Amino acid sequence: MTNEEITMAEALDKAKVALIREEYDEAIELLSNVLKEDPRNELAYFTRGATYLKKNEQEKAREDFSTYISLNQSNPKVYFSRGSSYLADGMNSEAMEDFNRALELNQFYPNAYFGRSEVFSRLGEDEQAAEDRAAGEKIQKKLSQAYMESQGVMFQDPAE
Repeated sequence: MTNEEITMAEALDKAKVALIREEYDEAIELLSNVLKEDPRNELAYFTRGATYLKKNEQEKAREDFSTYISLNQSNPKVYFSRGSSYLADGMNSEAMEDFNRALELNQFYPNAYFGRSEVFSRLGEDEQAAEDRAAGEKIQKKLSQAYMESQGVMFQDPAE
């Protein structure tokens, strides 16, 4: 990338494209530049944290997610993402705290149930793991159905 001047919005867009293309170092560089200009840019912290997750750089990912949380404690997706990073490093209690917080913020967030299910499974609590997995699957199915219906596709589950 050249040293051409681009707006923060353009840099964020280019970083997202780089992330999709799996050009992680470019995405991180673009996002870091955004953060130099705007150290309170929540989206840049979240996206850079997600990029570090893709690179399996868990500690850096957690740092970005934690910074985001220090700026805004209301996004369950950030808690889920940080929890996933803890989970990847075997930090089960920290992961569980973040998955629980994500569910406190949004009880209909299926990924948080899936994350908790994995923690319960690692702890040998198979019944609770199965319950959370089933809860996540049920919510995910309802969300998919609601989305399809919002797009004009009628859906009827033959099992219902």
